[in-house]
Amino acid sequence: MKNHINYSLLAVAVFLYFCSAKIEYLPQTFYGLTLSKKLMGESAKDFVNQLHFQNVTETDNEIGFYTGEKGKAIIYITYYASEEDAKKDEIKMTEKISPQNSVFINGEKLIVNGKSIYRTFGMGQSHYVFSHSNVLFWISAETEWGIEFLEEYLDYIN
Repeated sequence: MKNHINYSLLAVAVFLYFCSAKIEYLPQTFYGLTLSKKLMGESAKDFVNQLHFQNVTETDNEIGFYTGEKGKAIIYITYYASEEDAKKDEIKMTEKISPQNSVFINGEKLIVNGKSIYRTFGMGQSHYVFSHSNVLFWISAETEWGIEFLEEYLDYIN
């Protein structure tokens, strides 16, 4: 009987661990690049707002700056209360960054790894916008390998 209780407790502990395990959207290393700087909370929110010269976000944000021999990438992450809220802001954002309204050009929808992605170009990089669950992502990466970075990142978060 004692062994049965121990195994039951172990099973419950393992179950709770995997249920509570949250994916780390900003890994220390990724695609041969190293996370050189990470902003969270107020610092990330302030950075995003300063980037836009106005308040554009009030929600929880994280930003990861990656560097390596290949070049640089940035992953911007915004967390929402629901998947629907993340999708709404994705649509709103991609409409605002259309070529007639910004420094970005050649915006288009792509399907990458079965996911709808908005891609645009500007400021010397490729930019990818998409939502996943209750999270909105903006990835900026070197155009030469940006799509490969995105493909690997989508595999990573799924």
